[in-house]
Amino acid sequence: MRYLILLFLSISILACQPETTTDAPQQASSTTAFQVDVSNEATWSKDQLRLVPITASSDFISSQEPVAGYTVLNEILQNEHFRISEKKPYGRFDDRGAVNALTVQNKTDANVLLLAGDVVQGGNQDRVIGEDRVIAARSIEDIPVFCVEHGRWTYNEDNALNESDKKIFAFRGYYNMASSAIRKSVRRGNQGEVWDNVAAITNQQNATSSTKAYAALDNNDEFANQRLSYQRFFEDKLEGNTHIVGFIALSGNKIIGADIMGHPELLNRQFKALVNSYATDAILINNTSEISEQTLQSYVNKILTKVADRNAAYYKDGLLVHFEDLK
Repeated sequence: MRYLILLFLSISILACQPETTTDAPQQASSTTAFQVDVSNEATWSKDQLRLVPITASSDFISSQEPVAGYTVLNEILQNEHFRISEKKPYGRFDDRGAVNALTVQNKTDANVLLLAGDVVQGGNQDRVIGEDRVIAARSIEDIPVFCVEHGRWTYNEDNALNESDKKIFAFRGYYNMASSAIRKSVRRGNQGEVWDNVAAITNQQNATSSTKAYAALDNNDEFANQRLSYQRFFEDKLEGNTHIVGFIALSGNKIIGADIMGHPELLNRQFKALVNSYATDAILINNTSEISEQTLQSYVNKILTKVADRNAAYYKDGLLVHFEDLK
């Protein structure tokens, strides 16, 4: 039986008021409502993966317009004016390297959003981004990361765009977003747990490699083709989207988690990477049972309450950028 639950949550978005700066955009308090459609439309279900759309009101979307202009990592990683490299001092400090930090040089005019769970390939070993971060246009900063390739510390030049890339050990490959288990380990800041989850996932799928890389999942053709089938099914589902800002992801009666982006356009850009993460989980979980209405509604209530807590989401200049909840 089809059913629709519309849950409204009034969230007070307060103006950002830094103590030492006054140049951050000021936003008046406003009320916004999210709606969650749990009617289980065939549009959003394939095999072991079901997505539950989360939409936002026009008022919320209008108030979030600056977020719509953020560029995501997959769109810019091949731009020679944007580079992620092994940590470099560039005159800022004496330390010339660190495993759990990378340097981002953004010489473009775009503000670039990096999400915890984004996997970059290259450098001296593949890494997963450690926290949500907007890298401002024309800026340079270091970002926290975790290793997802345990057995390599040499530079692979195959994807380098130029000689400069080779000199700084640049990353030019993007492997979408990691599975929820790795994303959770990243949030907890535990490198050992990240390695354990990489090993567990690749071993389960018989996709081990000499360097113990998470990206070795592609070595298993059956897994890669199954994940690709999910990507192809969902790839056009957000065409023309103007109000969906996120999803709850389910595999059978198991809740994978939820992601809410700060604007529909930002979700549209990050959607492929999110589907990659959800599809990986669905394949690993392999659950075909049906979730109960009560269980799903309880989770909906939980996340809509949590997203109102500024400490539970990533905000930039007073605007919601990304909310994540992983089971």
